[in-house]
Amino acid sequence: MLLVSIHEGKKREVRRMCDAVGLEVIRLRRISIGPVKLGMLKPGTWRDLTSEELRSLRAAMGKDS
Repeated sequence: MLLVSIHEGKKREVRRMCDAVGLEVIRLRRISIGPVKLGMLKPGTWRDLTSEELRSLRAAMGKDS
């Protein structure tokens, strides 16, 4: 297992990085989006953000409100 953290993902960026060093990507799994951890959220489903998650997203964007 390889854990990769990128700040801004471009189309197939992780696959291309792995290919450049001779690694084959079998499966990719997103575990967070910014400061929000996805946990056991299934693909195609959603949940409401908590107040703390909203605050942390706003802080990450540089917005106070």
